[in-house]
Amino acid sequence: MSVGKAKKKPPEVRAVIQISIVIGSADGDFDATERAVDRDACFGLGLPPPEFDL
Repeated sequence: MSVGKAKKKPPEVRAVIQISIVIGSADGDFDATERAVDRDACFGLGLPPPEFDL
């Protein structure tokens, strides 16, 4: 799915960010680099990073 198409489906976009956070946290350390990637993804997808504590 392209980013443009994903932006039209907010529930799916939120799920992608949430899954990314779970994967980043899987080793017990959701570090600054992983947080930055997810924060950038939020900006690109038009979601507010604070919604995900980023």
